[in-house]
Amino acid sequence: MDHFLTLESEAVRHNLINLKQIVFEVTERCNLNCRYCGLADMYNGNQNRNTRQLSFRKARLLIEYLASLWKENHSEGSFQPVTVSFYGGEPLLNMLFIKNVISCLEQLPDTGKYFHYGMTTNAMLLDRHMDYLAEKHFHLLISLDGDKAAHSYRTDHAGNNSFCRVFGNIKRLQEKYPDYFRQLVTFNSVLHNRNNVETTHRFIMDNFGKAPTISPLNNSGILPEKIDEFREMYRNKMDSMTATGNCEAIESEVFISAPRIYELAQYIYKQSGNVFSNFNELLFDFTGMDMFPTGTCTPFLKKMFITAGGDILQCEKIDHDFVLGHIHDDRVDLDCQAIADHYNRHVSKCLGQCANCADSRQCSQCVYNMDDIREENPHCRNFCSRKEVDRKKQKTTDFLREHPYYYEKILKEVVIRN
Repeated sequence: MDHFLTLESEAVRHNLINLKQIVFEVTERCNLNCRYCGLADMYNGNQNRNTRQLSFRKARLLIEYLASLWKENHSEGSFQPVTVSFYGGEPLLNMLFIKNVISCLEQLPDTGKYFHYGMTTNAMLLDRHMDYLAEKHFHLLISLDGDKAAHSYRTDHAGNNSFCRVFGNIKRLQEKYPDYFRQLVTFNSVLHNRNNVETTHRFIMDNFGKAPTISPLNNSGILPEKIDEFREMYRNKMDSMTATGNCEAIESEVFISAPRIYELAQYIYKQSGNVFSNFNELLFDFTGMDMFPTGTCTPFLKKMFITAGGDILQCEKIDHDFVLGHIHDDRVDLDCQAIADHYNRHVSKCLGQCANCADSRQCSQCVYNMDDIREENPHCRNFCSRKEVDRKKQKTTDFLREHPYYYEKILKEVVIRN
């Protein structure tokens, strides 16, 4: 039976010192009214989140707080990258905030950090701000669901399809800054009942030379009265590929985005016995060592998310009920011990299931994305018996046996980032 660790306050502080990404929710406002948006009325807890903007004063307080921590713990000659991302709502609606934050970062004294910038945008205002984005080398993730019919859930507040304006703005960016576009622009597409994997992939490839990330609708936190609406819109990615009757050809084209190939890559990564995250793992055998329960990231291990209201969370995918700290008008309130206690309290609810799960060491379940985590005995949808693990293993090895050429292709071309 596995033994599980509890999180200590020093581990939280260590994560802050080595923070990899800061995500600012620039504004809750959006110039689109997408029907399936996580901030729309289909999902729980987001009905009153549509007007606030994050003040630069609060952002500056956080930057100064982190910079002091970084400088205090900086080893001379070492430099670490930090990605600063801007999120919404639609972040381009608050461009002054973005420029002020970047100016503030560029004026910091030496902290041992250097900064990259990123943004998720619907591209409605891209024509106005593309010069600045290209100048600062923003990693740009653009939301586009395919052609005009496929994009039709992404409407403005008058109900008009945003496709023509979005498509035109993206083309302008591609034509004006071709090298920047090729290197730093990517696409995200939402899968639903008005598009499919094949047509969406090919539309974006044909027009922009990019393979989009295609994601199904978020199935967590749906309001009970909206379940039927959700089911009408929802499409499973594998089912969408199979329905075309051309599944294997599509899998080969989209490759790692195909569910079966992604699962195979994960299986090879986890089961090969030849993957090491650091030199300690290379030199010492950690098999059987204690571990944290569930697949929930420890706070700030990967990122920090700041809401438009100044709340601090560990991720933008987590409900705003699970706040870890707050930026006030005059100070940053972050208590590492309280944060560790918060984490331990929630993951401990799953200890019984984790102890009996045959796949606990490969768990990907974040407890904060469990709909019933607020209850004392939540149910983990990823719980696996030994029989289920063996069935998944057999399914994956059967797929590999039928497609042996994918093994070499995965080893040569795939990079899996944790």
